[in-house]
Amino acid sequence: MAKVLSFSVDDDLDMEGLVQKAGYRNRSRFLRDAATHYAEVLSSGDLVDRPAEESVEGTLVLYYQHTVAEKLPDFRHHSDISLISSTHACMTDSHTCVDTLHLSGKVGTIRDAVEGLRRLEGVDRVAFVAAPTREEGCC
Repeated sequence: MAKVLSFSVDDDLDMEGLVQKAGYRNRSRFLRDAATHYAEVLSSGDLVDRPAEESVEGTLVLYYQHTVAEKLPDFRHHSDISLISSTHACMTDSHTCVDTLHLSGKVGTIRDAVEGLRRLEGVDRVAFVAAPTREEGCC
């Protein structure tokens, strides 16, 4: 059963503009999807509150300046993180490199790697999205 929620937002937040920009015709659906996304990030995508010894798989997205490429860790030879696959692209308009790394390992190890990458000068953005866990499925 659906519950009706009501809340107010600051006048500075252009809620209608955000709804339109995201391509929604309905503010309620926009807010539902935004809340669902946020709940998913809190429950699975964020490594902060997960136990360090828990196993996790997911995708690390890393935006950085080409000049720091040699400072980045080589996950192909990391003893505690398994690299499943990776891609590298040069974003020519923004003059930014982007790597996507599909990883598996312990939460604590991956969390430490993410935090270490964020501290590197020249790294613009780091995000890790944990894969959903299932008892059975495609693989």
